[in-house]
Amino acid sequence: MKRNLPSISVILYKSKVLANGEYPIMLRVSYNGQRKYKSIGLSCSEKNWNEKKREVRQSHPMASNMNTIIRAEIDKANRYVMGVEGQKHGYSANSIVKAISKSEPTTHTLFSLIEERISFFRDTTKKFNTASGYRTLLNIIKRFNSDEDIELFDITKAWINDFELYLHSKYADNSVRKFFDCLKSVLNYAIAKEYINESPLKNYKFIKELDCTTRKRALSIAEITTLMQYYYDTYGFIGTKTRPNLEKTKVHYWNQKFKPRGTTKLTPIDAEQFSLALFICSYLFQGLALVDLAKLKLKDLKIKKVVNQKKWLQDLAEHDVEYANNHKEITEYYEINTKREKTNHPTRIVCEASLLIPYLNPFGSIVLGCEDEDELEEYVFPIYDKNNDDEYAKYGRMRYAIYLVNVNLKRVAQRVGLDDGITFYSARHSYASNLYHSNVPVGLIAQNMGRNPADIETYLKEFDTDSIIAANETTLFTGQGEYIKTMEEVKKKRRLELLRQSELSFNSDTKKEDDANGDA
Repeated sequence: MKRNLPSISVILYKSKVLANGEYPIMLRVSYNGQRKYKSIGLSCSEKNWNEKKREVRQSHPMASNMNTIIRAEIDKANRYVMGVEGQKHGYSANSIVKAISKSEPTTHTLFSLIEERISFFRDTTKKFNTASGYRTLLNIIKRFNSDEDIELFDITKAWINDFELYLHSKYADNSVRKFFDCLKSVLNYAIAKEYINESPLKNYKFIKELDCTTRKRALSIAEITTLMQYYYDTYGFIGTKTRPNLEKTKVHYWNQKFKPRGTTKLTPIDAEQFSLALFICSYLFQGLALVDLAKLKLKDLKIKKVVNQKKWLQDLAEHDVEYANNHKEITEYYEINTKREKTNHPTRIVCEASLLIPYLNPFGSIVLGCEDEDELEEYVFPIYDKNNDDEYAKYGRMRYAIYLVNVNLKRVAQRVGLDDGITFYSARHSYASNLYHSNVPVGLIAQNMGRNPADIETYLKEFDTDSIIAANETTLFTGQGEYIKTMEEVKKKRRLELLRQSELSFNSDTKKEDDANGDA
């Protein structure tokens, strides 16, 4: 029995309007109930199209050339069908279109457009994280579409509906939203370049309502203290209690995914210590983000000597200026002036230097009074490498650091009984939350964290060093009102006990003296 041959024709594809107001001319292949289209790179208005003859009307100035191309495309498709007719593997409408398609797309396709955006962000703007987002989207679409590229005008709302359902089957709502935002940017770019006239995502409503609320994990001061105590118990108060087994450390650092990236190894110290030290430094550095910690250099850490004004005033009241000046209580602080990577907002950090010893010492980062310019260019934390400051290399190391830190923080959380787990972001959120619940002014919180005070309260002036120090003390258990009150009561009881013992001792000595005088 002789089987039917495919129907091959050319149509004016009126389902899509191009930016120039014309419709694309498409080769249509119909076979066994399947219909496939192939763009031939031409377009025409409805007025200039002869529907009966399936060609461009002679009134069109380029009719002769365009009709030659149309006939050539039809002949090419028919020759292919005749060539494979009777072969065992057979064919379909889809395989015919694929076979006669040129190696280069005749118009802009979705794959090529996303690649264009990847190249722009990676090579031109050096925004590697954005480029990575587009790459992820492209890989997902390729899996969804079975690696088959798609013309821009074939991206219909029906295709988007199917794509959304595919995403829901594999990803959380937050990820679905992120991928759709990325796809929307691609299509808006296509409109700006006049590749398409309108985005199919315009007025698009999700099939399923997205729940994009993010559960933010803020640790209480008690939980932060638990992590610090775990660090002290494990690594000591100067961070060198245990010497890492480098072979064991390699296991901590590398899994099969990252083994090929041997050149991005960050530090020889134990991965858990590295991660927990960074986390606590983020908290003490006023919730500084990991990307901002990574770019700090030794030259950014300035020593600031701060006088205890309360004690100085007490000494002044009880004695005089000379006594107060001679008995000043001075504490050394690190002062850091930096700009946040995300917002470019100036941020001032003031942190007591002694608090940082356990967390900076393992990295060899405490270099006070160093004047060697080359040494001062070293990064405080071994995430970036000053000898390889290429932006792409830094991006790769940062991605690995994020992975490494979060994996190890999850392990630490399990060990100390934080069942909800933590991520690196928890340090920043915990710092802000603990300041807020200690009644620190919102303006000071914004300033300390590199937020714009104008977004909080425009009339607030910048707070001074003492205010920053006082605010930071509230994020530690030693700065809590109940703790301070209890310690004051303990000290008072101790003073009263010492005074009572002194009086008893004095009375005893006086009695002995009186007895001795009586005997005399």
